[in-house]
Amino acid sequence: MRHTSRQPRQNTTNASQLSVRSLNRAVIAMVAIGALAACSADQNLAVAPAQKSTSESKMSSPALVYVSNASGVNQLWKDEGGVTSRITFSNAADQDPHSAAGHLVFASYRDGDEEIYMGKNDLSGLKRLTTSSGTDEQPKLSPDGTRIAFVSGRSGTPRIWTMDSTGANQSALATGSESYVPENSPSWSPNGSQLVYTSTRSGLSQVFVISAAGGTPVQLSNEMNGAFNPVWSADGTQIYFVSVVGAPSLRAVTVATGETSDWVYDGAGIGQPACSTSGCLAVEGAYGNNGDIVSIGQDQSTTMVVSTAANETSPTVLVP
Repeated sequence: MRHTSRQPRQNTTNASQLSVRSLNRAVIAMVAIGALAACSADQNLAVAPAQKSTSESKMSSPALVYVSNASGVNQLWKDEGGVTSRITFSNAADQDPHSAAGHLVFASYRDGDEEIYMGKNDLSGLKRLTTSSGTDEQPKLSPDGTRIAFVSGRSGTPRIWTMDSTGANQSALATGSESYVPENSPSWSPNGSQLVYTSTRSGLSQVFVISAAGGTPVQLSNEMNGAFNPVWSADGTQIYFVSVVGAPSLRAVTVATGETSDWVYDGAGIGQPACSTSGCLAVEGAYGNNGDIVSIGQDQSTTMVVSTAANETSPTVLVP
């Protein structure tokens, strides 16, 4: 596996009060072999994020939204030009952000159980989209912003559901699996015609691709300890996912051939990949309680983007 270089940059905090808590939503709960179990990291901190590093990089990066636990409750934060600011202010956990077509969707406990909300990238016009009694989480907007894939526990088992971005036409995706088989981590292909997700239908959690309308899925991974958190490359030719052999690392599978290869390794563990036409992000230390957000270079090296004393997870590039 490839060891990555780290180039920290200055991270200036522009939040003076308030409370924030970060929840790791990596969905590694299905690991049946190995020591990594359900990976939800919740750490309460009573102060605004303190810097871990003071070295600077002049590399520019796109604006991104992420989750931080800077002072006690998971909230969404924004990083733009190295300046971070809090953008949600509820008293309950906000998490799982994803941006596409000028809009931002996320999951929140602000109205009791976990439901899905969407607004524009600045969160104007924020609207609650789900009202089920079960958990609704891990929302992903289609590239054109018209559809949302998400995970719902309303049937008793986490399953992939889809709906219009207005909240209409909520329905379970027909995957052919028994209703008791958990499904997680949906992600749209760049052209919106397919979804990648994880399922335990073949035993351990593995990566599957299916038509966005449902149908017969194709299994793409055969990881000995399972595969998690898949996302598409910007050109749609590959899927990146988390593999757990020793420290969590990122692997790549070519969609057309099923050929799998190592992609990014870090001794602290790396996961929660997120890709757009601007490049790919991930979380270093994703399965502890002190994650940092890094960008991934074409040579598979990593560059620090957001690093504070808090736990930063779940990055998404703000797509206009």
